[in-house]
Amino acid sequence: MKPSAIAMKTIPFMLIRLAAYLVFFIGMCIYAFIVVKILGAIEPEGFFAVLLVCLFGGGGWYIYRLLREYITYMIKAAHVAVIGELAINGSVPDGFGMYQYGVSKVKKFFAASNALFLLDRMISGTVRQIQRAIGGIGSLLGFIPGMKQVVNILNKFVDIVLNYIDECILAYIFLHEGQNVWKSACDAIVLYVQNWKTILKTGAKILLFLGLFYVVFFLAFRGIFLGLISNGDFATAIIAYIMALLFVTVLKWGIVDSIIMINMMCGYLKVAYGAVPSYDLYGKLEGMSKKFKEMLGKSREASAPGAEANPA
Repeated sequence: MKPSAIAMKTIPFMLIRLAAYLVFFIGMCIYAFIVVKILGAIEPEGFFAVLLVCLFGGGGWYIYRLLREYITYMIKAAHVAVIGELAINGSVPDGFGMYQYGVSKVKKFFAASNALFLLDRMISGTVRQIQRAIGGIGSLLGFIPGMKQVVNILNKFVDIVLNYIDECILAYIFLHEGQNVWKSACDAIVLYVQNWKTILKTGAKILLFLGLFYVVFFLAFRGIFLGLISNGDFATAIIAYIMALLFVTVLKWGIVDSIIMINMMCGYLKVAYGAVPSYDLYGKLEGMSKKFKEMLGKSREASAPGAEANPA
């Protein structure tokens, strides 16, 4: 099934994801307002003021991020399961609605523990280590005039492309249900690197789409917020700009990220599903990333006689 058709069929997941981000966005605004009011009433000074700001600001932000990432991850995981099934088989199994199928997959893999959520964090760490290795290679060419700017652009491009590897790997895991998730994750990462040309081509199209989205929607909502709150002075104009940027970012998180994710996943699964991972790349990635080496170790442990097929 084509990415555009999958996007249309899975709009309910996008709306749920957007609603979740909007709720968290509103909740954070309310929390910030309450904290400002409390600090204003207490009027702390010196070390006590710093302590309260760290407690309410740092601690509250950490809890907020962890809760947001966990809940939105659950929604994303169900969405990914459906996208993978539609991309490979064209429909979800008989007897399931799309939402029911996505939820059933998440329940099956998270029944006993949150292993996949922890695995996702490890995958992210592996990807970042590989990206830093790529950036390190580019920095060696820094003596060439203008190379620093080129490397920065390439790193940004690679960052955008690698940002969606988690979802591709999760889809690969769901589609290989009988295999232990550590082995599936390692295979999926190797296949991602193995098919880098196809992935980068898809990423280039996405980068162009993302740039156009930010320009068009920021200009549109800037005008709307200027009309709503600006009274002609500089301060309200700045607030309107910030609100427009924040609102467009929420739209990106809730809707655009889903569209990009679908395109990246379809491009990846088209070349990776059914392909054989290169064992030469296993050794190279193991040398580039300690986290990949750790994942590979867990894969071997899970594949040992007497080990369970899934950690969940």
